[in-house]
Amino acid sequence: MRTTQSFRTLIATTQASMATLSSTMPSAQRVALISENVTGPPGAEMLRLSNISSSEQVSILDNASGAGILVSHLIDLAANTPHLQLQRIVAGDIDPSALTYARERQQAHLTTNSSSAWSKVEIQKIDQHDIPFPDSSFTHIFANLGILFSPNDSKALSETYRVLQPNGTAGFTTWKGIKWWADLAKPAFAKYLPDAPGLPAPEDVFPSPGWKDSKAILEKLDRAGFVDVKVTEFNFAPKVVPEEFCEATAALVKLIAKRAWSEADFGLHAEKLEGAMLRYYLEEFGEGKKEVRMTALITIGKKS
Repeated sequence: MRTTQSFRTLIATTQASMATLSSTMPSAQRVALISENVTGPPGAEMLRLSNISSSEQVSILDNASGAGILVSHLIDLAANTPHLQLQRIVAGDIDPSALTYARERQQAHLTTNSSSAWSKVEIQKIDQHDIPFPDSSFTHIFANLGILFSPNDSKALSETYRVLQPNGTAGFTTWKGIKWWADLAKPAFAKYLPDAPGLPAPEDVFPSPGWKDSKAILEKLDRAGFVDVKVTEFNFAPKVVPEEFCEATAALVKLIAKRAWSEADFGLHAEKLEGAMLRYYLEEFGEGKKEVRMTALITIGKKS
């Protein structure tokens, strides 16, 4: 599969430079796009493991789709697989900001190529716990890291199973561990924010536990009715720009701190988190792009 051209690169064709674009983007959108350097590879590997490239006519739901990185990978795959016909693509998310970014991404593709398969993509608000489609609507349903944010994963899995066609394929990616927390964030805060209260690791605050453990995942999908379930460990090491990586990861840390800290502590320390991480990163690992080791779990199951 060829590397997916990012939304930022597409937009940059009408901008003076990448730096100009990044500096003028709203912070939340910039963080979403930076994060795709980390979230994109597990999504692409999920597509590969799903064996979707051997199919001919498919209808796909990208559940909790974010800004649409999985759809980008899917469309690239179809462009290089002539027999793979994308009959329907639905990209759904509950976050209005994510939907806005996805629509902007779609428009950027269609501006450069009006016949792009992006014209088939339906972007809409979807709650993974209450999917607004009839039973057996899709041949494939994917959730790239989205199941991690479900407060009721049993309901999300049952809804996925319901709208999947018989013999259809479902795919989920989750984090086995978030290594940058132990290697970067935790020591950075200990060194440069010693007076700040402690914080739980990101993998310990997701609403539904068990998604970092292969055995627990198998049990979850078995209870939901899926068959032929396989969980695969996926190790990868994306190259990241220190400033971008710390900006994106600090955004997640701030969300954790918002829940874990008092309002007073948050007001005192939250805006210092990114700076502490970047300072530690540059001192320990140096400037320039660096590889960051990541481990995801990719789960593929079928509807009987």
